[in-house]
Amino acid sequence: MTRCFLGFELTETSRGYLCERLLPLRRTLAEDHGWPVRLVPPDNWHATLLFFPRLEEAERDAVWAAVAEGVAAGAWGALEFAWRGLALWPSPRRPGLLCVEAERYEGAARWPLAALAQQEPFRQGDTAHLLSYVPHITVMRLRAGRGARLPRPRDWEAVQPLLPAIEAAALRFDRVSFFLSTVTAERPVYPRERTLTLGNTQQQRATDPRG
Repeated sequence: MTRCFLGFELTETSRGYLCERLLPLRRTLAEDHGWPVRLVPPDNWHATLLFFPRLEEAERDAVWAAVAEGVAAGAWGALEFAWRGLALWPSPRRPGLLCVEAERYEGAARWPLAALAQQEPFRQGDTAHLLSYVPHITVMRLRAGRGARLPRPRDWEAVQPLLPAIEAAALRFDRVSFFLSTVTAERPVYPRERTLTLGNTQQQRATDPRG
């Protein structure tokens, strides 16, 4: 059984938009403020749709069949989230990630997967996240060690003037993928098992285990 999740992937233009704003910020946080912060590779920036603690291969096949039906029906062809900006997750008091966060998306209740949330194997996933969908994209990770400490709430308040603005409609997605999830001593690794282009029913079987 495998940890896995569905996620929306950013367009190349959107990744470039974020890189322009986040690469200088990471250097400033690390070099000027001593934050133990590491950039998530931009190719891995995504908004999680539905996370599963474990699924068998046959169950992943069933989930992906439903995703393919949703893509064919145009369910996610024009995703528009209202982005608020950067936030520490899960909170400034217990920071582990730096995310780009959006407002709650009420339209998720009309997605095909929402109607399947109480059925197997979908109910094995984090359906609470799906049904009360607040999109976020993990762009940096924080990890204490080797003399470095995690930022405290007052540290977060101090860097607020440095945070770049993220325009509300700046980010777009062009793919939905099924990621496998492996946590190593170095970092999480998320090889893509399958990918579909949003607005296109042509399926790709992913072969590159980009982490």
